[in-house]
Amino acid sequence: MDIATLIGIGGAWLLIIISIVIGGSPMAFVNAPSLLIVVGGGMAAALASFPMKDFINGIKAIKKVFKPTTPDPNETITFLVETMKKARKEGVLSLEAEIDKYYEKDKILGDIMRMLIDGQDIEEIESNVENALAQIDQKLSTEANVWDALGELFPALGMIGTLIGLIQMLQNLSDPSALGPGMAVAMITTLYGAVLANVLCIPIVKKLKYYKDLELMYKESYLIAAKAIEKGLNPNSLQQKLSALFGVEAGE
Repeated sequence: MDIATLIGIGGAWLLIIISIVIGGSPMAFVNAPSLLIVVGGGMAAALASFPMKDFINGIKAIKKVFKPTTPDPNETITFLVETMKKARKEGVLSLEAEIDKYYEKDKILGDIMRMLIDGQDIEEIESNVENALAQIDQKLSTEANVWDALGELFPALGMIGTLIGLIQMLQNLSDPSALGPGMAVAMITTLYGAVLANVLCIPIVKKLKYYKDLELMYKESYLIAAKAIEKGLNPNSLQQKLSALFGVEAGE
């Protein structure tokens, strides 16, 4: 569980709700037409911007923000260094016996080890991995772009809702008592759009991009390990390279 995301987003929503309650009349901030325009309209407009499958996967990606699946960097470094020690001591073909373990850890790692065991040139392995990483980068970027689009569309639809409310209010200028409540309702849609964009969508976008970069970094470490195994480098050299990549002290 990502505690920072939970506390950050949850705390922001809680503070807004508390402020509304303290100010009195919390039901004044509830308006069904405004919700339909902002949430419904924003979701529909965002759906039009992406293929259905990509849009659904993007919405589901919110789970990654609260419960990321990235492994511990020190465990990954230790695992890759031990793999290199085994390959250096017993030969690359000895890794065949543990191929299932590599696939369990990460499909990319399993593919890299399979190609290495099969004797493919490191340049060919690197080319194949780079193609795979480009596809993963595109997939993860699309997930973030879905929330980025929602972050832009919610405030825009909120402004549209406000204009609709103002037009409806201006039609009742003959009734002064209706102007105040009408203006309040018109402004609610702008509030909804601003809150959804800044307290939900933007933080999710930033965290998805952060985890995207982190995931690609882990997959890059697998390629670094494969190159080190192929060149027969010292395991300590690999550990130093991976520690520098993840920004941790060697031997932590």
